[in-house]
Amino acid sequence: MDPLHRMSWDWIKSFVAVAEQGSLAAAAQRLQTNAATVSRHIAALEKHLGIELFVRSRQGMQPTLPAQQFLAPAQAMHGAMHQLSLGVAAKDTGLKGVVRISASVTIANFILPDLLGVLHSLQPGIHFEVVAVDSLSNLHKREADIAIRLTQPVHSELIAKRVAWFDLGLYASHAYLARHGTPRMDPQQLLRHRFIDVSPQHPLREGFAKSGLPQLGDCIVCACSDHASAWQMARSGLGIASSLKVVAQREALVSEVLTEVQPGRFPVWLVTHKELRQQPRLRVVADYLAQALKSLGS
Repeated sequence: MDPLHRMSWDWIKSFVAVAEQGSLAAAAQRLQTNAATVSRHIAALEKHLGIELFVRSRQGMQPTLPAQQFLAPAQAMHGAMHQLSLGVAAKDTGLKGVVRISASVTIANFILPDLLGVLHSLQPGIHFEVVAVDSLSNLHKREADIAIRLTQPVHSELIAKRVAWFDLGLYASHAYLARHGTPRMDPQQLLRHRFIDVSPQHPLREGFAKSGLPQLGDCIVCACSDHASAWQMARSGLGIASSLKVVAQREALVSEVLTEVQPGRFPVWLVTHKELRQQPRLRVVADYLAQALKSLGS
């Protein structure tokens, strides 16, 4: 199980407060507790994750590189929790039942686990079924109660709300860069690199052709059926792949490359059925996901 699922929400609050305030004392003041409690939370979180989050110095608590990479999702979770506490009934409201969520393979694998872990800790009566699929689920046929999509569905019985934009970038693992060097925007130099694409869309191959560099298509060493698989290939060091920045920025062993290239961005749509939107547990989950995804995107 992902370690994020079992961590205490108090640890997250203390971590965000220390990272933003720069000291235990200032964080404790903001949280209306004492520095010893905040210190215990940080120590527990470090032990749980198996990493050092802060370096203690005269200048205060300096976040380590892993802490900097963990901060953005932690802040998003913190913001979503705050909105949830303002707009959602407390645990004792009797919200119970299953909510079926359909999401793209990438979102289901790399984004939903953190978000649902937080939500379940707040509403333990709500359980989830996650359908990881890149094709559109038929909400009007109850294949899912809520869908998270990177394209806008069109159906008169559905409510589709754009909640965020997710930017793309090109990434390579540190192991790959050590073997092949850092790629530059030079056609001859790029021919010495390896790329990972996604089929059947082949966005990299199409992008190479539009850029007047069709020969780079021969440098694609692997085509995967979904972006999540392509990302895992890139993490392993097979080649350079595109990824949602919100996913890649959590990974300590990869770096963004060819930053001059703008692979694009995706709108994030939260989709529900008109008739189901008023069910309390669906409204709670939909409102939470909308705020959380907004916090993660741009």
